[in-house]
Amino acid sequence: MNEKIPIRNIYFKRKILPIEIFHNVLDKSYKLSHDLNTPVLSVVIGTKPDFYKQAPVMIEAIHQKLPAFVIDTGQHFDDLLGFGIQEFELQDHIACNLQIRGDLMEKASELILKFGSFGRYLKKNFGNSSQLLPIVHGDTLVAGIAPLAWVFGMGQKVAQNEAGLRSMSPESIKYLKVNEDPTKSSVEKFVDSQFEGRWFVAREEPFPEQIDTWICSAGTQFFFAPTQLNKENLVREGYPEEFIHVVGNSVVDAIEIKRKNKPKTSVFDIYPKLETGEWIRLDIHRRENLTEHRFSSIIKSISYLIKNTDYKLVLIMLNAMKSALRSYRLEQNLLNLARDYPDKFIITPLWKEYSHVIEFLDSGHCWAEMTDSGSMQEELLYFRNVLSLTVRLNTDRPETIFDARGNILIPPVNSSWITTLIDEAFNRKEGLGLELKKKRKIYGEPGKVSKNIVKIVKKEFENGDANFYPWLHQRIGLWKEKQIIEYM
Repeated sequence: MNEKIPIRNIYFKRKILPIEIFHNVLDKSYKLSHDLNTPVLSVVIGTKPDFYKQAPVMIEAIHQKLPAFVIDTGQHFDDLLGFGIQEFELQDHIACNLQIRGDLMEKASELILKFGSFGRYLKKNFGNSSQLLPIVHGDTLVAGIAPLAWVFGMGQKVAQNEAGLRSMSPESIKYLKVNEDPTKSSVEKFVDSQFEGRWFVAREEPFPEQIDTWICSAGTQFFFAPTQLNKENLVREGYPEEFIHVVGNSVVDAIEIKRKNKPKTSVFDIYPKLETGEWIRLDIHRRENLTEHRFSSIIKSISYLIKNTDYKLVLIMLNAMKSALRSYRLEQNLLNLARDYPDKFIITPLWKEYSHVIEFLDSGHCWAEMTDSGSMQEELLYFRNVLSLTVRLNTDRPETIFDARGNILIPPVNSSWITTLIDEAFNRKEGLGLELKKKRKIYGEPGKVSKNIVKIVKKEFENGDANFYPWLHQRIGLWKEKQIIEYM
């Protein structure tokens, strides 16, 4: 007879932490909601980019006297990854900490249960659930799972800041010769194809972010798109155009905040070598770039640049990269490089303060960011003298290339492609280097993006119909009614 094994012994090998609820924040928000007869906006945060991209929305909600509080998933809970909460002073506005933990599967399953349960708790203790609109951000796990929890648990949809992110790749990527070194002609042709050629939707990567953003759209009522391209993506997929607002990207507000509020300790006090010369700041963490062929190509390119060129590199050692280095037994290679070339190659941990990143990019000591981050591609458009070199086969911010002309894909098909394209970008007197410095700021005017988002939310609230899951008869204007049947 087959032995019956309880499922908890297979999957759930850790204790599930309870939800922390802060009633002083809830009481204050719902009192203001009652006094103003308006719903509450709930700003949802979970990861480091959420902290600084969502903080301006929360700050603006307070400024415009819109009832609002923060839902923190708690998945970035240590002092390093979670410092953005304190840096942007969000801690006093947190209404609950879901205390999410675990790997990707565990976080997703725990989040869908806890997020929906918190919504039902609010409905029971603070009245009609239609008085709350969560706003999630971007393409994180939170953006993918929280809307599902809200739709399935509450029968309502959410709002999404940074909606419509869809990965694309230039057609020319299909014809690269993986086992051949690029020629000057092939490099120039590939660069031109990014600016002027055809692109195709490549939704496989980044993983799981592309899955998250596609799922999020299905559970979203109000879409706040950074650019017209993002809106076109959503309209093409069938989402109602009247609910899609092109507002820019709230990251530009975060940059503005940090430029006005300098760090107490300079990044150059922490890493004094960075104040000498010009550096490439390097951060790699995407799962697809940690696969063996791509990762080994990236590491070989780092080694070549340090040993054979005059470039200076500062590598931000993220947890994902550290794990890959150990897995492929390449960690000692980089440590040896840092030891042998101390003035050209520095390895640092993740920089705790976002203000340090802003300070360094503004300093004139960073001429390029070699990255696979989505957010950095956006941010670098707002730093005039810093080039964006995106080490990926595709990008979920293709507009930074063919619209803003301030970014370039550097495909990690082999180390020669990486190093040759970096050389091309460094050519400042003519060619690509000069071209990238002519970049356009396409994500809105700093200080105004979040203001616009909150104004739109307030206008929707003022309509008197706070049902954020409209049936078709409501959307096309046949009649309106509030959902009252308890069917969930």
